[in-house]
Amino acid sequence: MKRDVQIAVSVAMVIVSGCATGPERHASKLKNAKPSINRVSDLEEPPYVLALGDDTFSEPTKKSSKPAMQQVAHEKEIALLVRQSESLLLPAPDEVVNEQPMVLTLETLEEMALSNNPTLVQAMAQVEAASGSAYQAGLYPNPVVGYASDQIGIAGTAGELQGGYVSQEFVTGGKLQLSRAKWSQAARIAETNRSAQYDRVLNDVRMHFFKTLAAQQLVEVQKQLVANAKDNVQTHKEMLNLGQTNTPGFLQSEINLRQNQLNLQTAENDLEQAWRNLVAMVGTPELSRSTLSGTLEPIDEKLDWESAFHHLLENSPELVAAWEKVCHDEITVERERVQPIPNVLVNVDFGHNFETDNSVAGVTVGLPLPIFDDNNGTIDQALADLNRSRADVKRLELTLSVKLAEQYRNYQTNWQHIQAYQNEILPKSEQVFEMLHKSYIMRRATWSQVLMAQKNYLDLQAQYINALLEYRETDISIRGMLLTGGLMEPPAPLSGGHINSVPKPR
Repeated sequence: MKRDVQIAVSVAMVIVSGCATGPERHASKLKNAKPSINRVSDLEEPPYVLALGDDTFSEPTKKSSKPAMQQVAHEKEIALLVRQSESLLLPAPDEVVNEQPMVLTLETLEEMALSNNPTLVQAMAQVEAASGSAYQAGLYPNPVVGYASDQIGIAGTAGELQGGYVSQEFVTGGKLQLSRAKWSQAARIAETNRSAQYDRVLNDVRMHFFKTLAAQQLVEVQKQLVANAKDNVQTHKEMLNLGQTNTPGFLQSEINLRQNQLNLQTAENDLEQAWRNLVAMVGTPELSRSTLSGTLEPIDEKLDWESAFHHLLENSPELVAAWEKVCHDEITVERERVQPIPNVLVNVDFGHNFETDNSVAGVTVGLPLPIFDDNNGTIDQALADLNRSRADVKRLELTLSVKLAEQYRNYQTNWQHIQAYQNEILPKSEQVFEMLHKSYIMRRATWSQVLMAQKNYLDLQAQYINALLEYRETDISIRGMLLTGGLMEPPAPLSGGHINSVPKPR
């Protein structure tokens, strides 16, 4: 049985190779290698033959009906023999394993990132720390309770007075309320930074998703370019045998094939890197590579400058945090202005006077006098911080407008390129391909011209994918209020590095 299969396959290959020197072979190969993004209608070969006696194509002459019928019967015979041989070599149905690759969508990756990205934990920790400081800053001072005695050992007694005392500081001037309001404002800044970090993570996940999706599509285009280059090498080999080209032309086709193979390897390496960056941003570097499901095509309406600019100034978390910092510094100024108001310190003594054998008590009240330290230096520092915060709002507005101008320039350029590719460049390139394909079938164009048209089409496809990717990146950046850095530590609500822990925040 095995020997019969081998004989059948050998016969089929010999017959097919003997009949694969004309347009029939190239037309079938072209259909398999045709770019899949824009379909070309199936083209049937008319009954024309090549006029002999010249290396160029001359006017076609019609075939007789009898040879055409013989050719059709011959092709059916070959197809039947190939199908029979393939059916003998295919495994049994129970031996075929259908492995469906895992497909990931952008929504799934966003959910994974919100659960696994460590910077979101850091942002939440800053909110909790600032909230803890706000709670601590508003707590009343603890009372002091102690033991008191006087004149111990006089005349061998336990002392004239034995007892205790309670001391309490009463805070005045609304200091505790202002301190709590100040740190509550810091907690609001931390919450705004946390919201901004969510946007940063999601924006970066979206950008890396589309980078990976584009790399995935570019690999497929490069595979088709390699197939095109292989066909070109085979065509030049046949032309060399027929004396229609020279050795340098054949060697150049091999060089082009090798270059396309290197480009494919580069595209595959780019895809691997894009995937690793994506899963790192999601927070799951152990996730094995999967197929991404999505589209690079624009789905939203084109943004105009005015709406994008106003949207940024009104909704940017960075600007919101800057204004909240101004409010925080205003509260700080008020807090420092009431600091010189003295707190009242009350001390109550009680005990037993053994000399008179009576229970006694005493009260003392004291307060510091702001004669030498009226806190003016700290007030001046708070005012300077307030002026700096107000200027920082303006600085940030100007910085964001400059960044937006650059991003919008790229956004508009990429939008114009996409429209040109969709409406003119790709349709015309496809039309060139179709016309040359029909001309080849009618013996009015060479197969090399058809392959070159296909290569040009695929090159334009790659350029179109890159334009779509750049458009997506700028679109995400503008709609995401220019927030990036999903793996950078979130900014602290207040400048100064690590969160300070003190017994009594002020």
